[in-house]
Amino acid sequence: MPLTRLMIKNFKSIKHCDISLSELNVLIGENGTGKTNLLDAIDYFYRNLTNSDISLDVFDENNRFSNEVRIALTYDLSEFVKISKSNTEDSLDFNQEEPTEQSRYNGYYKEIISIASKSPNKKVCVELVQIKGRAIRWNYSYEERFIFKSLFPVFYIDTRNLDVTEWEHIWDILGDLAKVSNSERKNIAEKINGVLLDRSHETSKKLKIISDIFEKANVNVKPAMAKDFATLLAKTYFSGHNIQQKGRHLNYYSTGTNSVKYIELLLQSIDALSRIKMKEPLVLFDEPEISLHTSYLDELSEAIIGVNSKLSILVSTHSSRLTKNLITSSDRINLYNVKLIDKYSSIYRMKKFPLYSPTSKYRVADDHINAYFSKVNLFVEGETELELFSNPYLRILFPQLKRVDVFKAVSDKPVLNIMSPKLTNSQVPYICLIDVDKAISYDKNKKRFALKREYFPKNKNERFRYRNKHEHEPYLYFQRKRIDAMQNKLHVHYSLPFLSCSDPNYHAFISAVQQYLLAYNIFCLSTTIEGALINDVTMGFAFEFLKKRSQQDDFEKFNLYWDGLSKNKKINFLRILFNGKSDLLKSEKNLKSVDDNLKNILDKIGIGDKTSGWVSNYLDCFFQAVTQMGDSFSEKNFARYLEDESRKKKLLEVFEKNFFELYSLMEILCDIINKE
Repeated sequence: MPLTRLMIKNFKSIKHCDISLSELNVLIGENGTGKTNLLDAIDYFYRNLTNSDISLDVFDENNRFSNEVRIALTYDLSEFVKISKSNTEDSLDFNQEEPTEQSRYNGYYKEIISIASKSPNKKVCVELVQIKGRAIRWNYSYEERFIFKSLFPVFYIDTRNLDVTEWEHIWDILGDLAKVSNSERKNIAEKINGVLLDRSHETSKKLKIISDIFEKANVNVKPAMAKDFATLLAKTYFSGHNIQQKGRHLNYYSTGTNSVKYIELLLQSIDALSRIKMKEPLVLFDEPEISLHTSYLDELSEAIIGVNSKLSILVSTHSSRLTKNLITSSDRINLYNVKLIDKYSSIYRMKKFPLYSPTSKYRVADDHINAYFSKVNLFVEGETELELFSNPYLRILFPQLKRVDVFKAVSDKPVLNIMSPKLTNSQVPYICLIDVDKAISYDKNKKRFALKREYFPKNKNERFRYRNKHEHEPYLYFQRKRIDAMQNKLHVHYSLPFLSCSDPNYHAFISAVQQYLLAYNIFCLSTTIEGALINDVTMGFAFEFLKKRSQQDDFEKFNLYWDGLSKNKKINFLRILFNGKSDLLKSEKNLKSVDDNLKNILDKIGIGDKTSGWVSNYLDCFFQAVTQMGDSFSEKNFARYLEDESRKKKLLEVFEKNFFELYSLMEILCDIINKE
């Protein structure tokens, strides 16, 4: 790898950055976190490497007393040393070039060897230091920096400020690629002159007129530099310089079409330059996905991945599609998440899939990668939870939910592995919402609970830091010991047919499990998501909700059975009718010894499939009833209703009373967002 390490101090929003680089490096993160600042730091380094382009806008944006900027790039010269040593052998004739040119190259090679010899591993760190009011200081001489710039040229492509119909920059690269030696240039010029000055051609007469004009004006044309001469030569070869696509001018095509073609041609040109010339370029892309359709993103990904290993590429992106394509197609990638913490950019290196879940990458979808770009992630089990947190009235009441991305992942471990900030080290705050039966189970025959290994491993190893000496909350160890003891000794009494339980020790056990898991970002419901909606407070509302959805005859039979139940049994019965589970985690299909009358009631009155849409309808009806808005109830009117702070406060109190578990979860999510 040409560029192996990047260190930045006090540059704009970057207080400190010290990262290792691979051949392909991808920076992701929200807008305004500082991804572009990182690329700008490299660009600023290069703008001043052999020229003077000093700016006062590069200093720490948050601390006016900070007066020093440092940018250091570490280069690997090992490949160039091999080339230089082979080319300084006495037997090499340098393609029969003139002695003066051979001597110049020989000195160039020796200088590379000399620079590399200062480091045992042939890696050299070039550092820029700028102090306010002073000139930039370097740790290498101008001549040495000129060599670094030649060996490791930089190409910065900012697609936001790119004119994709003007491709002159590509001609510059091609000119560098086609650059010829002095002797070869002299030979080519003589042959061209021989053709053009042949008096049998009309062109010869015209060129003579032009020459006379210059001579009379007493001016002359300065010979082009080697790179410019090669560019002119290439344009002459193609009989022009206006690049077209399929015979049409670039203005004919869309910005996206031109953009992807420009980047492809640019990358291929830089790639060819690195293969033929003694160069290992650095390519910076700032949001190359702008204006690109999905199919073009795939094409762009292939272009980036297809370059040879002599290039170092840094890509800043907001595209989950581009990120997915790159991380699943290349093992030579470093993925960095850039976050803004206390007004400073923090760069975190994310873990690669093979490090923790080798098979996960085969399940990656665009939606999964969206979790890397989120402000806050909420991972849930299924469609019911997705429907719940998508409810527009809930999102109006809790506007912070607009900054929370909800993903269905908890029940699919490979998918959760892909998105989990704990595994990927993405540093995105998150909460996993689970039903209690994910953490514990109940054996009716033994009348005992069991802790599930996924959340309570028997070997006491991680998943959740059991007995970790670095744990900030040491009570967790004793909480786990308490849970283990309760699980071994707790025998609860239950009531048939729904396995309902009013034993206070049971509820104490559930509460202990919830507190323990919450310390590890797991919000465990006391039963299920349906149980969070159907509880002893909302029982009356849920009863009326069922009544409105049922046939009169069917509901009368249900009501007759209902009247004979205790309050605890009524709650459990309702939960089962709403596709939830009872206290001891039994669903309708798990109920045994159920008579025909009860079976018929369950079939006729049950809410239907989990995806029937009842959750949204249930919440809509609840908010409509509480606000007493009647037929005028709508999202717009609901939002206006909440503009009155006293009304909003009262509605929040009502919501907390009726859905206390959901309200607790909302408080946690809001606290996380407010801290961000």
